[in-house]
Amino acid sequence: MTPKKSYLFNLVLSFAGLVLITPAWAWNPFAKTKSFNEVELSATEWQKVELVAGWAADSGNNLLIEIKNGLPGPLACHAVLVNLQSGGPVQKTFSPYLYIAPAATKQTSVNGVKKGLLKDYAFNCSCWKKEGEKTCVDPGKK
Repeated sequence: MTPKKSYLFNLVLSFAGLVLITPAWAWNPFAKTKSFNEVELSATEWQKVELVAGWAADSGNNLLIEIKNGLPGPLACHAVLVNLQSGGPVQKTFSPYLYIAPAATKQTSVNGVKKGLLKDYAFNCSCWKKEGEKTCVDPGKK
């Protein structure tokens, strides 16, 4: 190859390389996209979650709780706190978190809560929201 042809070949090859990698500049893995934040449920969101508690017929020491998720996104429940009439609390932490999909129902139990001694109970649950939005969403769906 002559020097003139070699220069022209290098120029065409360089131009072709630029044309081929230009679409890659459009996608940036470091670009900031809306991220999801795990947030505690608001009072209006709690109204869409149904909680039912009771005891099994054969066990008076095991409080059974059923949670039905009426939110558009999943719930992640971290713990349940049961207050007894005697004043003492019983706490159960879920590890891994108790995950409840939208429109799904899950059951859990708290041992050591005798029938007739329950005062009240409270769950610590959260959902995922996109930055700047107010409704729970499913972070697994786009």
